[in-house]
Parts: sequence; structure tokens; C-alpha cells
Amino acid sequence: MSHRTTRLVLIAALVGACFAPAAQAQSGLTHAQLYARAVASFQQGRFPDAYGRFIALANAGHAPAAELALFMSQNDTVLFGKDWDVTQEQLTAWSALAGRPAPVLQARNYPHAGAQSAVASR
Repeated sequence: MSHRTTRLVLIAALVGACFAPAAQAQSGLTHAQLYARAVASFQQGRFPDAYGRFIALANAGHAPAAELALFMSQNDTVLFGKDWDVTQEQLTAWSALAGRPAPVLQARNYPHAGAQSAVASR
């Protein structure tokens, strides 16, 4: 192993060790506890945090979180002013957990920032 490779391996191990306590603390929580934290984030209006927590739980197979992740993804810009990231595979899996038909992911068209300034300068 070259000196550079050995150094990269040591750096990776150090970074992993730094994040290990947080990962272990998080993994010690039950789905119910993680769900309660997600709901608390939602109730406090911390919607990006709540969505991230709900999708993590939904992706792990937690049905109540899947229901709320679906709700937030379907009402993203209307209720939350955010365009949440979601894939069709996630929508399908979450819908199966929630026991309802899967919505179809709709493509969005975002105007180019330069187009708005060109129209404004006319």
C-alpha cells in the first residue's frame, strides 16, 4: 500500500470514528421515538427537518411515517413552500406501506433565471 493510500485510509477511519457516536445514538432509538421526533419537528414548523425524518422512517418501512411523507411530498409547494425531493420508487413504496394507490410523480418545469430577467428588462 502506498503512503498516499495509507493516509487516505487513516483519514477515512478518523472521519468514520467522528460520526460513529452520532450514528450509534441514533440507532439506539426505536422507530416510535424517531417518529415522535419527526412529529415534533412538524409541529414546530421545521418542515424540512420533519420531511427528512419522515422519509428516513418511511424508507425503513414505517407506515405512519410513510403516510406523512406522502402527504408532504404531494403538498410540497402549496403548503410548505418547498419542492421536496422524492422518486417514483419512494412514492410507490410509501403508498404500499400506507395501503393506498401510488401517486404518479409529475415532472416540473422550472424557468431559467435568465429568462425572467430578459422579460423584466423589456
